[in-house]
Amino acid sequence: MENGKTDKKILLFGFDDLRTILEVKTAVEPFGAELIPVGRSGSGKTLAVLCGLEEDGEASGGPVPGRMAVLYGLENDLDALLPAMNAAGANCLKAILTPHNRTWTPSRLYWELSREQEAIKAAQAKQP
Repeated sequence: MENGKTDKKILLFGFDDLRTILEVKTAVEPFGAELIPVGRSGSGKTLAVLCGLEEDGEASGGPVPGRMAVLYGLENDLDALLPAMNAAGANCLKAILTPHNRTWTPSRLYWELSREQEAIKAAQAKQP
């Protein structure tokens, strides 16, 4: 860890309530994660840039239309981390940063997650 930074990060999109952001920050501190609320200005950057893994560069992407969290370096903590985040008010779409999605913009990831969520709901609705 260098300059108080960690290799564990959580990007938050669409969270504009300071109280909720602070509650989520408190909930993720035991996991050693740095919480990074991303504003509209970050919507044109790739997820890798936002996580600090690549140099700054612009990509094309609009604003994220809802709430979403992107987790980096926390794969081993998910069983405890996700319930803690939900209890703190981070009830939203969530994803892990992967080699496949790291070049995506936040809005593209949100669209993909929304599409997957709808497909799961449709499949569950068909089950007896």
